[in-house]
Amino acid sequence: MATTINGYPSLPSKTVLQVVSGGRTTQTTHNSSTFTDVGVSVDITPTSTSSKVLVIVTGTLSNSLAGNQSSILLLRGSTSIGVGTGASNVNAFMSIIGEDDNYILFPFGQQVLDSPSTTSSITYKIQMNAINGVAKLGGRGDSTETGVPTVITAMEIQG
Repeated sequence: MATTINGYPSLPSKTVLQVVSGGRTTQTTHNSSTFTDVGVSVDITPTSTSSKVLVIVTGTLSNSLAGNQSSILLLRGSTSIGVGTGASNVNAFMSIIGEDDNYILFPFGQQVLDSPSTTSSITYKIQMNAINGVAKLGGRGDSTETGVPTVITAMEIQG
């Protein structure tokens, strides 16, 4: 027999409660090792402090110079999440090293299951940096012709 809350049946754990999505369809560039906002974010307000939020980010990344690095950082508010370990300027949610040919777009799809423990509105966003060269989100490192969407999706999962 299902349990009830206020006379209504409760949902089982791991049920998707809401899905929100945001992003951009244009290219953007950045030429510094300092991570900066790139206009890709989404807001979600969890219904329970026990909820999890699955955050998925997809797009393409490139660098204008062969052998140089471009990285993406995922943040909940001002806190980075889903990062690896290493030197502070390369601790990232996702990174690429440019090939010998800057015509290459590196497609990516990365996700993290977050436990925000709040019922307040949360902003998830990405930032980008470049270790030498120019990092480009949504296009080839050498061209302004290609425009590949960058999408961020947040799904609240019943705790």
